[in-house]
Amino acid sequence: MKKMSPWKISLVPVLMFGFGFALVPLYDVFCEVTGLNGKNFEVFTGDKTTLENSGNHQTAVLQFLADADSRDNWHFKPEKKSMELQAGKLMTTYYEVTNPYDYPVTIQAVPSVAPGEWAEYLVKIECFCFTQQVVPAHSKVKLPLQVTLSAKAPKEVNHLSLSYRLYQSESLGGTF
Repeated sequence: MKKMSPWKISLVPVLMFGFGFALVPLYDVFCEVTGLNGKNFEVFTGDKTTLENSGNHQTAVLQFLADADSRDNWHFKPEKKSMELQAGKLMTTYYEVTNPYDYPVTIQAVPSVAPGEWAEYLVKIECFCFTQQVVPAHSKVKLPLQVTLSAKAPKEVNHLSLSYRLYQSESLGGTF
């Protein structure tokens, strides 16, 4: 049996570390390409009147879903179960989160759009997922969401699901 040299054996942990280090950017690229976790949604940064005057009458039903982290006891739900989006027409709705604890918590919402290949046609103008949110102790907070359907949406885009998963931010909020 042939013995492996020490430098070859020491190369294994270095390669493992390099692979682990590369996983985060590779995951971001994978999500962007596939639409997983809504990573390829469009964020509108222009003039809102441009959207409203798009002339495209394409519509799609947008279903709202909410999921709090299973280890937490707060209540998280959309104001509406669904709404009809029209290309270029701004729609506003809210999600509601209730903090039952005796201390404030800082949360971060992570969006996911399904089907993933259509995520790019959901345009978020204002979203509570853009920044962390502080929810005071024993409070109910309405979190705004303003969306529209992209004027670039093809006819087959007729339904979308927008799901949010809430996580407590360990950096700013209290710990459980």
